[in-house]
Amino acid sequence: MATADTVGTWPFQPEEDTFEDSAALDLSYLNEEVAGQSGFVGRSPDGASFVRGDGTPIRFWAVNTDVARKGLDELRQHARFLAKRGVNMVRLHGQIALQGQAGSQIAAIDLAERDRLWQLVAAMKEEGIYTTFSPYYPHAVQTETAQDWGVPRDSGGLTGLIYFEPALQEAYKNWLRETLIPVNPYTGLALKDDPSLAIVQMQNEDSLLFWTFGGIKGHEASLLGTLFGQFLEKKYGSLAVARDAWNWSEAPGPIDGMQDDWDKGVIALSDIWYLTSDGDVGSAEVRLRDQAQFLTETMREWHAEIARFLRDDIGARQLFNAGNWRTADDVAMDDLERYAYTAGDVIGVNRYVSALHEGEHQGWAIVAGDVFREDGLLTRPLDLPTTLRQPVGHPYMISETLWVPPMWQQSEGPILMAAYQALTGMDISYWFSIDETQWSPPQSANGYLPSVGKWEVATPQQIGAFPAAALIFRLGLIDEALPVVIEHRSLDDLWSRAGPLVVARQGYDPNRDFSLRETDLLSRFLGASQVSAYSFLVGPVQVAFGSETPDFIHPELEGLVDSENRVVTSLTRQLIWDWGQGVVTLDAPRAQGVLGALSARPRIELQDVTFDSKAPYASVVVVPLDGEPIARSSRLLVQIGSIARPTGWRASPVQHEGGPALVVEEFGGAPWQVDTIEMSLAVRNPGLSQATALDANGMAMGAVEVSRAGGSLTLNLPSGALYVLLK
Repeated sequence: MATADTVGTWPFQPEEDTFEDSAALDLSYLNEEVAGQSGFVGRSPDGASFVRGDGTPIRFWAVNTDVARKGLDELRQHARFLAKRGVNMVRLHGQIALQGQAGSQIAAIDLAERDRLWQLVAAMKEEGIYTTFSPYYPHAVQTETAQDWGVPRDSGGLTGLIYFEPALQEAYKNWLRETLIPVNPYTGLALKDDPSLAIVQMQNEDSLLFWTFGGIKGHEASLLGTLFGQFLEKKYGSLAVARDAWNWSEAPGPIDGMQDDWDKGVIALSDIWYLTSDGDVGSAEVRLRDQAQFLTETMREWHAEIARFLRDDIGARQLFNAGNWRTADDVAMDDLERYAYTAGDVIGVNRYVSALHEGEHQGWAIVAGDVFREDGLLTRPLDLPTTLRQPVGHPYMISETLWVPPMWQQSEGPILMAAYQALTGMDISYWFSIDETQWSPPQSANGYLPSVGKWEVATPQQIGAFPAAALIFRLGLIDEALPVVIEHRSLDDLWSRAGPLVVARQGYDPNRDFSLRETDLLSRFLGASQVSAYSFLVGPVQVAFGSETPDFIHPELEGLVDSENRVVTSLTRQLIWDWGQGVVTLDAPRAQGVLGALSARPRIELQDVTFDSKAPYASVVVVPLDGEPIARSSRLLVQIGSIARPTGWRASPVQHEGGPALVVEEFGGAPWQVDTIEMSLAVRNPGLSQATALDANGMAMGAVEVSRAGGSLTLNLPSGALYVLLK
């Protein structure tokens, strides 16, 4: 059937969800009645995934939320809203230390922040939603606060210091005591004893292996140099032996202009650039290997101490994630960072999807005059956040992710994440972030700058895509594949910063990365991998640290990556990513769909569903609501995604050094305007006879005309709906 291109838009103006029992779409039944009712979340026997307290495997569909600042009643409404859309985990990224008060003491906590955490845990627990708590973000520590604490930094923030600054470390432990030990008045349980608090994340976005290492100066640089000297004495037996092993080489590019003081045992550390694959090592390679080992083990030992402290001194039974950050060079150092996290239970990283966005407020707001690109991910698959090397024996979480506007091709995001998380055995991704109780309009990013905010997921094309995505991931509607690569790396391999078999690209961070990050960097990552970088889209890519076992490469891997035609097929054959045409298909017995530029492939026939459309961009999936295969299900959800932009949004082409781009002329406002998709579906299921359009809250809007022929039910997708129920 021939159809027209996408024509027109419809306004997204949902009613407040009042959670009627008559809703045709409500996934809250997937959750436990009370989060943690069977005990604390643990790890599976092989350590690599999550189980409930009774040992039942569990997967988490998750979001970051800021609604804790709105009070308990709002939180309860918020929890119901999330549970209905398939969410069973939230993350509160906070700063439990007290800031903003003159003369604040380093060990003091923010009691209001603790109360917000207490309320969040209580409200989410009632809806079967677990909580992850992130208590410390060093970059956000105010300069005045650092001065009050006696650990001032010229540039503000305390990045890196938690790993070796004794006063800060002791204060951190007190923050945890004051947060986890007192009884939560809203539940009657201390957080340490509450299994609905599933994960404690030790810190957010901090590392000794990132560019912020260069900010360590003065007293802190001297302290770190003293610790480096102690490390060398322990490793070599004496500093004299270490100096001979180094061939008397001096530190290239030392931080803060340090020089070695061998008599006092203060040894200079080089700027982090020298540990990257581009660094000018010269004759200092042995020295730099020791620095890499020292920095990594310093981080790992702190993580191990905090895990011990939480379990032994506080008695907390939660799982612990050491961190979620990146390095200055993920070719050379990503495995160092992840190895440092293995002292905790869960490995983590933050990874966003974005494209070019340049403007005065590009880190948090979209205003007129900004230059951007709005294309999605489907022609650049290696930027998918799940393209990660997973350490054997640990769950892996992405604690922040988002398809970041003004890149408006967003409805693909939740489906891609759900499908490829399921394929590769990734365990949680937390969408960042929600600050409204229910749906969020394209509103001002703050109270004084007219703009559209960037960090909001409660939109029609992201949270609107949650129901099918949550079903795909939580119920395993896409099969998990066997590992396609298992690399065994000795610790000496890590210290030498030798490139791994398969290199994962650094995730794009719109606040720290300012290039298009496409052809210039892509060639480097492809060249650095000894095995195809597209392996991540075929199945799990794993790494075993401290192992001498021979590497494993799946014999089918090479045949599933067609670089010439730019197509990669999963080991399960259920996912095909055609990055040449910008189209992804899902074709499993219980999940079938098409994502991307359907104008390139106007008819796509899958095992039970045929899609006919010439839409420039669409994201349409079919999943069962009764758990049966699509071919015999009696209740099927058709989820419809396209593009949503603010009303009045206008942009025009502009020249940019990185290629064609757009400039924002008007950023617009509420409501969202959603592109209509002209598409027909034919579902081969003999039992289906009717279709009902559903609104954003899962309520019936009216019948959709259908026809039957040859064992198939055929319909045209309605405008004005995110979902259609087939029965």
